[in-house]
Amino acid sequence: MSVSAENSPELIAGDLAVAIHQGSIRDGERLPSQAKLARSYGVSSGTAAAALAKLAAAGLIRTAPGSGTYATTRPDAFGSNPVLDVMAAASVCRTLAGLEFGPGEPDPPALAVGGSPRWETVSEDGETMPARRLDVGVLAEVDRHVLRWMSEALVSGARRLVAHGVSDADRHLIEAARAILRDGGRRPEGQPDIAGSGGPQPADEDVVLRIWPERGEPRDPDGPPFQPPRTRRT
Repeated sequence: MSVSAENSPELIAGDLAVAIHQGSIRDGERLPSQAKLARSYGVSSGTAAAALAKLAAAGLIRTAPGSGTYATTRPDAFGSNPVLDVMAAASVCRTLAGLEFGPGEPDPPALAVGGSPRWETVSEDGETMPARRLDVGVLAEVDRHVLRWMSEALVSGARRLVAHGVSDADRHLIEAARAILRDGGRRPEGQPDIAGSGGPQPADEDVVLRIWPERGEPRDPDGPPFQPPRTRRT
C-alpha cells in the first residue's frame, strides 16, 4: 500500500506506539530499521529517525549500539508508561463498547489488564507478570457509544503524548486512564466530595471577560464551566 510522502514523524511514531501496545511489535522485539520505515511511509531517513526519537523520548523503545532498536519491556502488570497506560484504558473502553448486557443477564466479566505477552510462553521468566483481572461493573453502565468515543479520545491522546511529549495539560488524561486501569473507573477510597458541577473553575476559564469586560461579572466559581445549550424557540 502506498503511503503519502507527507507523513510526519508524529504520525509514524503514533503508529509504532499503537503497534507496541497491541503486541504487533512485542516487548523486546526489534523495530523496523530507519530505512524500512522510510520506504514504508515514503519519507526521508531523517523523518524516520525523528519518529524513532519521539518513541525513545516516550520511553517506548531502547537502542542497543550495533544491534538495533527494540520495544521496551514493561516491568510490571500494567506499567507506568503514560502512553501505554492511556492506550490500555482505551482498550478497556473499546472492549466494553463491543459487549452487550441486557436485563437479567449476568454482570459483565472482569477484563484482563496488563501483563507481559511472554506470560505462559517459552520466553516466560521469573520477572514475567500475568494479566490482572479488572472489575468493570461501573464502566459497563456507561452508554456503549460514549465508551467508544472515550476509547477513540484516549487513543488520540496517547498519540499526542508520543508526538509532543507529556505536558502539564495531560495530567488529567493520564490520571483518568490510570483510574480506569486501577479501579475500573471507581471513585478512589477517601476521595473528598467535589461540587456537583465539577468543582471550582480554573482561574483562566473566564477568558471572555478579558475581551469583553462589559459582559458582566465572572460566573459563580462553583457553577458549571459552560452554560447549557439554549432551547430554540419555535
